Amino acid sequence: MRLRELFIEILREKGIKGLGVNFKVSSSDPIGDIALLVARGALNIGKCSNFKDIIPITEKTADACVGRFEDPIISKRDIEEKDPFPFVAIDCRNYDFHREKEKKSLRLQIEQTLGVVRKYMWDEKLIITGQNFGVGRFYERLEDFLNEKNIKKVILLDPYGEEEFRKEKANCYVFGGIVDRGQERAGATSEIGKEIEKAGFDVESRRILLRGDTVGVPDRINHIVEIVLKVVLDGKEIEEAIREVQPPVVARWRLRKELSKLSFRVMVGDKVYRAVKKSDFNNFSWLNLKEADFYKVASEMKFFVLDEIPMKWTEERRCYQVSLNQVLF
Repeated sequence: MRLRELFIEILREKGIKGLGVNFKVSSSDPIGDIALLVARGALNIGKCSNFKDIIPITEKTADACVGRFEDPIISKRDIEEKDPFPFVAIDCRNYDFHREKEKKSLRLQIEQTLGVVRKYMWDEKLIITGQNFGVGRFYERLEDFLNEKNIKKVILLDPYGEEEFRKEKANCYVFGGIVDRGQERAGATSEIGKEIEKAGFDVESRRILLRGDTVGVPDRINHIVEIVLKVVLDGKEIEEAIREVQPPVVARWRLRKELSKLSFRVMVGDKVYRAVKKSDFNNFSWLNLKEADFYKVASEMKFFVLDEIPMKWTEERRCYQVSLNQVLF
């Protein structure tokens, strides 16, 4: 369930079949936009008789209007009382470990994470600790937030996590606001988990894997957050969620690894090369790839792509003999 669905549920409970609006609705999802504005406290729902347009919920009629009412029918409080959503916390206690270029990248990732959170929940569900970026809700320490909300158990998304993340539910998902890549920072997120545990909280460390490997799993914070929310709120399988979020460049990283396993030796003329078959592309529907990506990676790896024509095995060179007309790329 997303905020949009919760908002519709509340509207129906109040007997509201449609909403009147006095502003131009240009969004492709006006109900979702209004739900976000009500959850943020910018607007509420009340009784009125004058409106310019109608947003139907179940019927094209207006039982109430969107605006700012002193005695609303539905307000931020109604959403908070039925709130089934987790918190997304990004712990930036190690912000100063980064170089300036990395700090800029981290700030951008966190700003983009707010956009992700807004697709599923609303701003106050994003918690930023250790460094204030002007988005979500800021706390000096993650432990202060956990104590305030009486959250005893958290799931830490960590590339070095002890177990694989599947569909574990939690009131708070914690993401390390630090780049773990590079020897000097390897395991930095794990250290955050240890510090949270020392403060008395139950931390379950999980890593996201794609068919048993971290290669092909996006490493940007906004992407990881979106994968988790797709799984826990949309009910999607990990592999499906990763594919929907995965940038093509990340998919190509994984393809390189997989093509190395599939490649074989071929002889063209008197020279030996490595090659893959055109049909191998059909094995990668679980990656966010187009056929052009398949050829691009094969080219970068200096692999021939062969048509589905029978090849003759050459025992002497222990490879297949092929002709140039079998080479597609």
